[in-house]
Amino acid sequence: MSPLNNIRPATPVTVSITFLRMDHPPIQPLLELPVRYSVEKLSVVPIPLYRYVYGTVGRECCWWMRRVLSDQYLEQLFSNPLIEVYLLKDDENVVCGFFELDCTLESNVNIAYFGLMPHLVGQGLGTSFFHQALRKAWQKDPSCVRINTCNLDHPRALEIYKKAGFEPFKVEQELWNIPDILNLPIPKKFLKKIR
Repeated sequence: MSPLNNIRPATPVTVSITFLRMDHPPIQPLLELPVRYSVEKLSVVPIPLYRYVYGTVGRECCWWMRRVLSDQYLEQLFSNPLIEVYLLKDDENVVCGFFELDCTLESNVNIAYFGLMPHLVGQGLGTSFFHQALRKAWQKDPSCVRINTCNLDHPRALEIYKKAGFEPFKVEQELWNIPDILNLPIPKKFLKKIR
């Protein structure tokens, strides 16, 4: 049984997920980060740190699936060397965002999660940070890099991915039962679409 099942009470939300792929490295030059920022790959993923970053970055977008997983499940997940977590840090060593690469699919890399801390959204950092995730993904020499986004994510996410060279190839509707115990801010417009 999935660790995501049977958490009650929950609020059902209909979500539209867009799946995108890039079949060749980016044609346009990738942006560099502003000088005060750097990307660090975690050799070991501390679960409390991961929970803090995932929870803070994803709260307004209703990221919930990793929140309900046990520490043991996350430890097992991140013990796989094909799952990589990278932190964006400033020159004072403060965590400013993260991304996660899933290299478990043969010849593909999936950018599984990507985002900035909320106070940095809209400051002009997102595109250059995303380009670092793209650069790291293509350094794996995959045949394809994938990413997906949904209508609960930041409204500019899809635009940033398309501008980077990703092409949508599938859109799916899913029903998410978001556990009420997480107290996530589910936008009312999504609640109206239920049933």
